[in-house]
Parts: sequence; C-alpha cells; structure tokens
Amino acid sequence: MNRLTFALLLVTSIPTSLFAQFTYAPINVPGALQTEARGINNNGEIVGFYKTTTCTDSFAVPTCRTEGFKYVNGAYIKLMVPGAVSTAIMGVNDNGDLVGFYKKSDGSLHGFIWYHQNVVKTIDYPHSGWPTIPFGINKAGTVVGGIWGPGQQYPSYGWVWVNGKFSNMDPYQSDYPPPAACCWSVNGISNNGIIVGQGFSHDFNQGWLKEGTDQDFFMNIPSGNSGSDTFATGINSATDVVGYGYEGWFAKQIELNEGTNDATEVSPKFIKIAYPNAFHTSPYAVNDKRAVVGTYNNSTGAHGFMAKANF
Repeated sequence: MNRLTFALLLVTSIPTSLFAQFTYAPINVPGALQTEARGINNNGEIVGFYKTTTCTDSFAVPTCRTEGFKYVNGAYIKLMVPGAVSTAIMGVNDNGDLVGFYKKSDGSLHGFIWYHQNVVKTIDYPHSGWPTIPFGINKAGTVVGGIWGPGQQYPSYGWVWVNGKFSNMDPYQSDYPPPAACCWSVNGISNNGIIVGQGFSHDFNQGWLKEGTDQDFFMNIPSGNSGSDTFATGINSATDVVGYGYEGWFAKQIELNEGTNDATEVSPKFIKIAYPNAFHTSPYAVNDKRAVVGTYNNSTGAHGFMAKANF
C-alpha cells in the first residue's frame, strides 16, 4: 500500500480499540501548509493537492492557489499542468491517468485529464460558462464530475464524460423524493461503472448511488445524521461506498444482498471513519483493497490521510 510504514506514522496516543476498524496514516506533502488527499487507485497510488500559502476557500473545490501531487512508492511527485498558475488533482485510475482542474492566468478554471503518457487534455462542459470540475476516472477512461458556478459552495449539476462526449447527469428528477433535487454532482466511479454523488433536496444534500437501472438514496446516514448533509464521494467495484456528513463513513458492499430485479433494497450498515484527534474527517475515495483516502481537519488546518480497513 505505497509501502507506508504505519507503525511509524500512526498517532499512538489514542487507544487503538477506538479506531480498531481502520489503521490510519497521514499524507502530508513536505513543505506544504495544507494537504488534501483525493484519489487512490488499485496500485496504491495516491493523488491530491496542497497549499504553500495561507488562504481560505471552499472545502470541496479549492479556489486558492494549489499544486497537485502524486504519492508513489513512498515518494511525493509534485505536478502542475503546463502553463497553469494552479492545479488540483482529484482522481486517478489504475492506468495512472489523472483528472482534476487547473487555473489559467486569466483566472478561468478548466477540467483536465492528464494521461499516463504525459499528455494533458482539457475537458470543459460545452456552453456552461462555469468551471468543469472532474472528480474521478475509472480504468476505462470514463470521467465524472460537476459544474461549479463562481463562488458556489455546491455544484449546479453533474456530468459523465465518455470518449469525448459529456452527458448531463441529473438522473432522478422523477424518482428522487419530492421535491425534485437540484445541484447534482457525480463524485466517484468504480471500474465496473457504478457511480455515486449527491443532490440537494429538502434543504439538505443527500447522497445517491446508481448501478445500471438501480438507484439508491442515502438519507440521514449514518444513524443520527438527521439535520446534516450527506455526501457519497467514492466507490469501488464491490460497491463499498465512502462519504461524509457530520462525520466520515464507510458502507460495505451495499448492493451485495439485493434482489436481482431490484425489488429488495437492503439498508447499508455504516462504519465510522474518524482520524485520531481530528475535528472532522472527509473520506473521498476507496479502492478495491478497501484503502480509503481523504482529508481531516485539526487545529493546524487540512491534512491528507490513508485509512486501511481491518475487515
């Protein structure tokens, strides 16, 4: 798992029984003031972005200057899109292809795919006039993300990009519990094409999953999450899902026991993800080995982490 030496990196002052279901390790780019880990592939490569100057911006999509990184075999590789003044890497697939967004000197934001052959392709949702923010890419090269207006805390709508073509991904206007949701985002995609995200309805963001024609909604989860937003941010091929609301969570194989005709919906069970001594923990991605990456916040700011599942 990127040869991280957990014995050296773990915070040992917290009783291990409290966090026994996961083993945690920090991800911090040397010299950075803040680091956010956003993606991990099945080879254990971790990607994200970091800041070298103090600034305050959106939690989900940074507006301050950032630089991208990839963590491979114990080494941090710093990455900037050529010609960009800011780069944020949000996802990585098993081929080593990266997705994220960059800022030009004129202040405009653009989505990108950085192929492992070292070719960078800009992807902008046509005619939106607002920034295109990719969040994930699977091994087949399908990219997912959202459209974020200037200064918005939440997205306007989600999208899926396949072979150069965007599809607007607001799939549940008739099926979502009334009133119909707005402000969709597609946050994660597995290698077998399952997607997760959130939509805004009833004054809250509510997470969702789509596998083929099956559509699931996560409301007020985990138990006790009433009155808090729910974001589904990452998924693997076994339909393990990660996300956060008032706390981080992991849901194991939530589609495993459902009927083949989708007639039976099984309520998922949620496992808390909480980095030791953190104010808040936000998981963003999970690979097929159940390694989770994300960001935690404490008194010194934002930091990346990896959590290794012990189940």
